[in-house]
Amino acid sequence: MSWACDPVLTSNIVNSYQTAGPLFMQSLQTFFAAQCALVGDHIWPADATQAVLDDPNYDFVVVGAGSAGATVANRLSEVPEWKVLLVEAGGNPTLNTEIPHLFYNNMRSPQDWAYKTQPDNAACRSYTAKGCAWPRGKALGGSSSINFMFYVRGNRADFDEWAADGNYGWSYDDVLPYFRKSEKFTGIFNEENQKYHNYEGNLNVDVDKQSHDFEHMIINAAIELGLKNSTDINGESQMGVMTSQTTTKNGHRFSTARAFLAPIKDRKNFHVIKHAQGTKVLFVPGTNKVSGVMLHKDGKDIVVNVRKELILSSGALNSPQILLLSGIGPKKHLEDMKIEVKADLPVGENLQDHLFVPTFYTKPGDKDYYSVSTIAKNFAQYILEGTGPLINTSPNRVISFINTTDPNSYASDMQFHYFVLPPGVYNVLDIFQKHGLNDEAYTKFKKMNEDKFTLVIFNTLLKPKSAGKILLASKNPLEAPLFFADYYKDPEDMATVIRAMRQHSLKLGDTKALKEAGFKLDWLDIDACKKFDKDSDDYLDCISRELTFSLYHPTSTAKMGPDGDETAVVDPELRVRKVQGLRVIDASIMPSVVRGNTNAPSIMIGEKGADMIKKQWLSNHKLHTEL
Repeated sequence: MSWACDPVLTSNIVNSYQTAGPLFMQSLQTFFAAQCALVGDHIWPADATQAVLDDPNYDFVVVGAGSAGATVANRLSEVPEWKVLLVEAGGNPTLNTEIPHLFYNNMRSPQDWAYKTQPDNAACRSYTAKGCAWPRGKALGGSSSINFMFYVRGNRADFDEWAADGNYGWSYDDVLPYFRKSEKFTGIFNEENQKYHNYEGNLNVDVDKQSHDFEHMIINAAIELGLKNSTDINGESQMGVMTSQTTTKNGHRFSTARAFLAPIKDRKNFHVIKHAQGTKVLFVPGTNKVSGVMLHKDGKDIVVNVRKELILSSGALNSPQILLLSGIGPKKHLEDMKIEVKADLPVGENLQDHLFVPTFYTKPGDKDYYSVSTIAKNFAQYILEGTGPLINTSPNRVISFINTTDPNSYASDMQFHYFVLPPGVYNVLDIFQKHGLNDEAYTKFKKMNEDKFTLVIFNTLLKPKSAGKILLASKNPLEAPLFFADYYKDPEDMATVIRAMRQHSLKLGDTKALKEAGFKLDWLDIDACKKFDKDSDDYLDCISRELTFSLYHPTSTAKMGPDGDETAVVDPELRVRKVQGLRVIDASIMPSVVRGNTNAPSIMIGEKGADMIKKQWLSNHKLHTEL
């Protein structure tokens, strides 16, 4: 139990301030009660380590309690006859993860794996480590507990393309019911919404009730540039500009831990083991049939036996690591690592991600915007009253989608996020430092932002032609793998980014909306790019390689594909090829990254994957009963 929810500890802390006035005492008690109500350990499933040690036999084991894994575990444990174990390398969500406006604070926290890409002279050049930051969630809810909370399903073209490549059952019409199944939509009910949304699901999807002035400004500027103002990014069309839907509720984050785990914390056939890392798939000796999984917890290994299936839902970076350590992967790499090859499959290849390049606009502001008293007031408002600027991600909720080669296309190739950072934001949260950028970039951003509002446009490449890979660094499962992003490996990716900057982000300053608000184009004047004229493509190329960021959407490292597809790791039922009793159900299986944020599609994959497992095993049971 966390200290804030322990009545003895809380009483001792309050009593230690017994000389303080009654108003302070009351405020302190209210603070602890509010914190406990928001993130107390009583909200989440208890750790079941002892139960696992006493009887390490389960029908299904799900490794990874993230966007997909929490969903899968919930749905499988709906069958009371099935005993289900969910494995999570982290612990419970914390106060830091649950306050919407502080989402960036989760980077490099204990709830973040804090991965980095391998150094690459083609991108991420202004980072101290010469590699981009790749945060990944390490807590119940996984990355849904540390992400930006955007609820974006992608474009209908994504799923139709998957199906056209032979992945039966994955067209847009096929997956829409699974998006709807999860969702508790809070928007206005009408006939059109009913087609795309559900009002009774587990996952609260909040619809903006009142946009911030800055958000109105950005939307009006985009409309001036010809973009359509859409009211529902997850409805009929995914093109245009709009305020995004978010996975929030009543001023706090609504992760898959809240949506799918908290409601079933007392389910008798469901266990969760925390701070336990899945390290190896185990097989029946002499066969390729899965027998269980090895877990590592508190310096010791635990063997858990699986009666029906093992499901890897550890995400596009960690699921491949477990497969590789288990002998499932490219034969040559496994032999180089002296790992016995169980199945020669292209695990870790086809790594895709959404990179973005920032464009900056600034306007004069109050240098003392973030005073100590203001920060304290905002936090107290949130904790004690559930009000104030911390309850949502405003004014950073606007997104837009365009196609840079065909303005009439219904499928985008670029996405834009718009973040408005108040003067001196680094006094509260130093975003560049969190990402690990070098002293030059860090210092120049501080100077830019010191006494100015800073509008940052994330020029996001949605359909990269470049693909990277994951390799093991060693046989030690506690050592992070090697992540090769290979951004800009295909020159067309850079051409698309530059095209988007010229068509959209660099034109925003010419709009009436930004001019009236006082925003002007500004540059983070990186020394390496000073030799180029700022109006040239060479300059935009240079800045794009220096200030490369990830939008934290790695996918496709255990690609789904039909029979005969040699690039595929799993089949359209998400079963790992060449072995029995093993599936991957997470963003790894995407044949290609979707045209949008990846949390919602990962939850959909969890819903669909769990449904396929149920159909197989429940139909088998029915068949046996009839026979």
